[in-house]
Amino acid sequence: MKPIRRHWGRPLRQAVMALAVCLLAACGGGGGGDRAAGVEPGPEAPGGQVPLPPEVPEPSPAPYAEALELRAAITGATIPDDGQPVVDFQLANENNIAITDLTGDDVRFIIAKLRTSPLGNFTGNWQSYINRIEQAGSVGPGTEPKLQATTESSGELTNSGDGSYRYRFATDISTLPEDILAQAESEGLDLSVETGLTHRIAIQFGNSGGTANPVYDWVPASGATDGILHRDIAATSNCNRCHDKLALHGSGRVEIEYCVTCHNPGTTDANSGNTVDLKVMAHKIHRGANLPSVQAGGEYVIYGFGSRAHDYSLLHYPQDIRNCTNCHVGTGTIGDRDDLLLTAQGDNWNEYPSQAACGSCHDDLDFSRHAGGQEDDSRCASCHSSTGFVGSIADSHSIPVDEARAQFAAEVISVDGGAPGEAPTINFRVSNPQTGEDYDLLNDPVWTGSGASLNVRVAWDTGDYHNTGNGADDASSVAVSASGSTPNGDGSFRVTLGQPIPDASTAPGIAASGSGVAVVEGRAVIEDDEGESLRVPLDNAHGFFSIDEADGQATARRQSVAIGQCLVCHQSLSLHGDNRSNNIDSCVTCHNPRNTDREVRAIAATPPTDGKAEESLDFKTMIHGIHAAGIRENPLQIVGFRGFTTYVYDEDTVHYPGNIGNCRACHTESGFTLPLASTVLGSTVDTGDLHDDPRDDTVVTPTTAVCSSCHDDSVARAHMTANGGSFDTTQAALDNAEVVEQCSVCHGEGRTADVAEVHPVRELP
Repeated sequence: MKPIRRHWGRPLRQAVMALAVCLLAACGGGGGGDRAAGVEPGPEAPGGQVPLPPEVPEPSPAPYAEALELRAAITGATIPDDGQPVVDFQLANENNIAITDLTGDDVRFIIAKLRTSPLGNFTGNWQSYINRIEQAGSVGPGTEPKLQATTESSGELTNSGDGSYRYRFATDISTLPEDILAQAESEGLDLSVETGLTHRIAIQFGNSGGTANPVYDWVPASGATDGILHRDIAATSNCNRCHDKLALHGSGRVEIEYCVTCHNPGTTDANSGNTVDLKVMAHKIHRGANLPSVQAGGEYVIYGFGSRAHDYSLLHYPQDIRNCTNCHVGTGTIGDRDDLLLTAQGDNWNEYPSQAACGSCHDDLDFSRHAGGQEDDSRCASCHSSTGFVGSIADSHSIPVDEARAQFAAEVISVDGGAPGEAPTINFRVSNPQTGEDYDLLNDPVWTGSGASLNVRVAWDTGDYHNTGNGADDASSVAVSASGSTPNGDGSFRVTLGQPIPDASTAPGIAASGSGVAVVEGRAVIEDDEGESLRVPLDNAHGFFSIDEADGQATARRQSVAIGQCLVCHQSLSLHGDNRSNNIDSCVTCHNPRNTDREVRAIAATPPTDGKAEESLDFKTMIHGIHAAGIRENPLQIVGFRGFTTYVYDEDTVHYPGNIGNCRACHTESGFTLPLASTVLGSTVDTGDLHDDPRDDTVVTPTTAVCSSCHDDSVARAHMTANGGSFDTTQAALDNAEVVEQCSVCHGEGRTADVAEVHPVRELP
């Protein structure tokens, strides 16, 4: 059974934090006896008394402004008769040392109630008591004033001097201003105090190196914190798997539990007229360019602080929008997602359909006409449920291709031959993990039908792929179709490469050495439930083999990136006609330091505008260049298959959701550190006159190639060249140490500007 990570709730966390802060603030303790067993007593003090142990000084208070991390816990809250809520909280730094100099300028507070819903106790919405009215008209299409939740900081902050504080709200939530109440009434909102409902107080800190958003849920009428209703739909750690980390509104708001106290149905952007209810806004942002309203020529814009427009109409979500469990997961929808944190209402997306949630992605749906007209959410589940007419929401959001992929698994069993001058024979199989049976690759319709494809590719060498001597004018791997394979009699097949591993007897006269790799790639074709053909990507499989290793044992290629880390955001990576899927060791066989887009640039339907004759396809530069679109001065431009498409990776088309400086988001623990492996080649930027011979290539030195793929401005390039890097050299000059990069002197592990230090590298959840 898989381990299940659960979101155990705030009361336990708060109790643990309160205890830690208390202990580290030097709360007293006691015990029996005057010494441990076997320890002799010390000298007696005058009068025969045992001396007191030396006093241990309490740690000095930590300056708030210098804290790198804030550890905050709310320990209690009440709503007194005067209607001004009171909250008690504690604050310490990253070392659990009490912070005693917090001021009212450093902190903000909000209080909200969890309104009930006719759909049941596990539903409902937060409604803030602290609000303002935003007037429309300065920008955007909005015309009506709207209520907006906000925070306050003008109340009375009492400092106890030991890291504990009390804040008394300035707002009397039982007697709100008349204009606020009138606006709320016009929008159908209820701001009355209902002490029998769950309430939440949340805090935001500013003016420090750390951030924290502690929350406290309780029922004011009883004071209860246990056994009460909560609303936890999504966990912050799940968001941070891509967003690394979620930090908004000046980076002070970092927890979903805090976000929802403002971003609820009671808050609207007056300038656009759009609700900023989190379940609506987050869905619409993530669907972005693929929203039906945007596809029809509209836009999705939210006007934020200072009436600045945030246009999400160009945003492209990096995976299938139907993958709801990438954000929301509970015990009923966990499936195989043991990498996510479960929340109490993580299954609500599947169990409680609503116009707000469903209409956020399907924003062309007119509910007044849908299924005979829907006035509210009361009848949604009659159709959208496991017993309903159209089935459950999970069924409606299933991804047929992903489900079908579970029927196919490839394996490279062995490689026979493969020495220089020999054509390797690859033994492989494709099976169905669900049945344990092997596919008959020569007769099964899924592999012989129209649109199916299955190939075996070979590349060399694993020090850094270059494929010199592959018989082509580019540096791609060599392919052979599985349709020409031979059964081995045990369910596996074998196929022999159509040419030998180069031995220097043919142009360009360079023999392969070291180790190579064989890759099985392709796509199956099946018939879906409606009789339509469905193309199913096969997760590529690979196996290494020795070309001329002294001990005959294959050497694997270095692993700088783990495919699982790519799939955190991408869910599935299927490219090049769905043939190349979910296998980094497959990608790098063609996306190697010697390959460029030279051949297709010459025939590009839409020529690039970067002024280059060719662009490197090296994985280590291309992937950085794509993801770093938001910080590059010059967008990466690559011409694709047969020149049909020129891909321009600029900030309008790529919206990296995390911190681009966090190398660990993609890389293995040592996959980004310097120095690079000694086998890493320079990246070709000019293939010279002899396209099959890398010896006349112009290359960029390896570390410079990597760093300049993100840092491409003139100042950064000058820094690199001043420290041994080159944008205009040869591989021979590198091999002969005529050109030597000195990047590791400063940027190596443990050095003054270690890559892990100058980049905000951190482990992801």
